[in-house]
Amino acid sequence: MPVHASLLPAVARLTETRRLTLRPPEAADARTFRDLLSDPANRRFGSGGPAVSERLELWRAQWARDGLGPWAVALRDQPSLGAIGFGGLSRGRIGGAPALLLEFHFLSDFWGRGYAAEVSLTALALAFGALRANAVQALLAPGNTAARKTLERVGLRLTGSVADHPGEAASLLYEINAAQYAACPPQQPEATPFGA
Repeated sequence: MPVHASLLPAVARLTETRRLTLRPPEAADARTFRDLLSDPANRRFGSGGPAVSERLELWRAQWARDGLGPWAVALRDQPSLGAIGFGGLSRGRIGGAPALLLEFHFLSDFWGRGYAAEVSLTALALAFGALRANAVQALLAPGNTAARKTLERVGLRLTGSVADHPGEAASLLYEINAAQYAACPPQQPEATPFGA
């Protein structure tokens, strides 16, 4: 069970990886978010839940309330591009139980370059390091094979499914717990071209 937000250490608002800058989403990221959601490649894997127009504001509110949420992701060597996607951790519920959730969403022009794995590994290090989480879970559409491969490459394993959106296929539930992470901390996998 995740630790209550008031007991968590502050999460750095700006984080950098080898290739990426990760920061809380801003109002200026709305254009990237609209482009991501209107992209036909991304729409194939859309899910129910909050209206897409509200999701960016929900993430911004999570950062304000919890000091944690999905990051806006930009390229370190091309900051003028702005955000190319979003990903990281958020607090949620699965089957009524509190959960620490991992997610990632990128403009399709940036798929297949290993960015989702890079964000995911940073999020897992945060979860099992500073946040002292017991487990991290992820939910995704059954047909999203590329995202499934990414989750598996960074150490998450399929544990079941959850009927989380009425009228839609059940989402696949992936998980990694603290003991699994400690036994074999994931390493950055090689990028795989989308569809491979």
